[in-house]
Amino acid sequence: MERGRINRIDLENTREDIIRFGLQLFDIFSNIDTLRIFLYAYDGIRSSKRAMEELGLTPKRYYSRLRELVEMGVLKKGEGGYEYTPLGKALYQLGYYLLDILKNREKLKLIGELMRSDILRPKEAEQILDIISGKSEGLELVLRSLYIKGRSDIRKITDYEKLVNYLREDIESAHDFIYLASRYIDTRIIETGIVALERGVDIKVLLSKEEGLTNKLTKLKLLLSPIILKKLLEMLSCGIEINKLVKEFEFSYSFCVIDDEITYFEFPSIIKGEFSIAFRVKDTNISLKFKDHFNKLWNRATNINFL
Repeated sequence: MERGRINRIDLENTREDIIRFGLQLFDIFSNIDTLRIFLYAYDGIRSSKRAMEELGLTPKRYYSRLRELVEMGVLKKGEGGYEYTPLGKALYQLGYYLLDILKNREKLKLIGELMRSDILRPKEAEQILDIISGKSEGLELVLRSLYIKGRSDIRKITDYEKLVNYLREDIESAHDFIYLASRYIDTRIIETGIVALERGVDIKVLLSKEEGLTNKLTKLKLLLSPIILKKLLEMLSCGIEINKLVKEFEFSYSFCVIDDEITYFEFPSIIKGEFSIAFRVKDTNISLKFKDHFNKLWNRATNINFL
């Protein structure tokens, strides 16, 4: 059972335009007229005249606020009037959950006290949390993400691109360490890992000796993205020893451990060198076993000659 773990918002690695856009959204929704127009548009605005009458707004107030919502990409004008954009629909659902949580904030206090006590066994605590959340969708959403052990602790991944995307998301959320033993070299993973390294995450990478990866590394230097080249040069100029981050060893399948919590491991393919299937497991005990396995490999691994 997860106990109070929440995802971290990292402003330092968020583009400035995204932050500005978010602040603009907060600003326009802080106006009650804008909020009422936005909620009124749930079924679409077919007649602005009727909307002004029902909302009790003057044309000036109505159209100025409506224009803001359109300019922000929250509403769009179609053949039948104004309606939500995909962003607008997402914000409406987010607002629904937020209001639901605020209505049940006293229950959250009770839940916090419950989870701080170790009297109940995990299964008993989960049953009580289900009862407390009742019919509150927003509260249940929070509980599932913070306290209740969900059904998605084990995720089967049969597509390499999906594996890369899932792994990048978890690397971006890593707090303490990332230990990766990989048969593959993917610049997207490298770029995401370098960003994590810059924010203080301990990173160690083992590359497989199979399939001539050392030779591929030599060729790969010509293909590395500008981002990776720049970051590598910066690390070298700061005196960081690359061989303290990357080593080489023989192993037949890839795996990755993140923060003693999440483990990825690959089921070796029958066809050598091809990706077959992988699993993402959220379990501390499994992570500790893979972490111990990684450290044993790391201690026996050899340095890579990048030159």
